[in-house]
Amino acid sequence: MIRAACWALLLGLASACQAAPKPKSPAGNFQVRWSGREPGRMSTGATAGWCAPRHMLEVRGIQGDTGVALVLYPAETLTAGVYRVVPPTRAESLAPAAALALRWLTPKTVQGFRGESGTVTLERSRTGQVSGEIKARARSVVDTQRVTVTGSFRDLMLRLEPTACAAPARPASAAEPADTGVH
Repeated sequence: MIRAACWALLLGLASACQAAPKPKSPAGNFQVRWSGREPGRMSTGATAGWCAPRHMLEVRGIQGDTGVALVLYPAETLTAGVYRVVPPTRAESLAPAAALALRWLTPKTVQGFRGESGTVTLERSRTGQVSGEIKARARSVVDTQRVTVTGSFRDLMLRLEPTACAAPARPASAAEPADTGVH
């Protein structure tokens, strides 16, 4: 189940790479660096989607085949402050918390990582924009690699994201059993 949730987050990021819309304004940007066996960096436009019913903010930046996604889960309303990074499978139930996913291509494989510790510091402007700082550690979803991730996102306008607001799918095992008529 944990692996499935991580893959779902990474697949969402992967599908966004193919159909990533161009940022509408050059004002918002996302800059991320990671260190580890394969260090790298990304600097690109970003989107910030807010889902009020699920109390979540998704910040996503895509540059070619490289992408970073953050999901912040405030306790109630989206407020400025420090959100601790926890594994994506636990973030929603540990609000206020943050989940992080990072992926890039190497000549031989897709490297995918999920956040396991650290912080995201969120700032909100009076004009409705969000900015923040990231300091986190992430673990590979396929091997034992770990990376240290630092970065920032600046001046992103919040948009309502209907796709981010979709209720999580219930696993088949959680469905209610059919009424057998036996009492």
